[in-house]
Amino acid sequence: MAVRNADMERLAVDELAPAPDHRVLSIGFGPGVGIAALARRLPVGLVAGVDPSKAMVDVATRRNRAAVEAGRVELRRAGAEALPWPDGDFDGVVAVNSIQLWSLDAGIAEVARVLRPGGALVTVTHVWALEKHAALDRWRADAVGSLQARGFGAIAGRTEAFRSGRGLVLRAVDGRVGDDGNGPVGAHR
Repeated sequence: MAVRNADMERLAVDELAPAPDHRVLSIGFGPGVGIAALARRLPVGLVAGVDPSKAMVDVATRRNRAAVEAGRVELRRAGAEALPWPDGDFDGVVAVNSIQLWSLDAGIAEVARVLRPGGALVTVTHVWALEKHAALDRWRADAVGSLQARGFGAIAGRTEAFRSGRGLVLRAVDGRVGDDGNGPVGAHR
């Protein structure tokens, strides 16, 4: 997974485009390649992550040991449906090859809960993995419907070629009004 999905992880981080001081959550981080990419992009921010596999938490912790020990990376064993952080704690969320494993509505509800208003969700997923559940157009329509029901807007999707095959890239922005009442919060806090 570390080699095969590395280009998908890099694209997810680039698509999210976090500021150096942002707090970003990675859901289903696997061996931690995306965690490392995020840690490089967030020198004064925080990278948090959940993965349901103890083995992946251990591997990702070893891969990112220096950043974990410095308190810049925090990894926990959990799934998308029960994120162990408070409401509005993150500026962005990424998920690479994991959304197809979520209970979609519950996972999106949790992402909406932990995102700050104006925060973005970026997912990159193998098309073949999504099509195990439904035809791509149907899966995308269901995901967009679930995102809209949770207040996400500016939803964009496209397919791209990756080393390991075609992938669906989805980006959605939390459309809740920010604390100033003037609309969604911008890219920076």
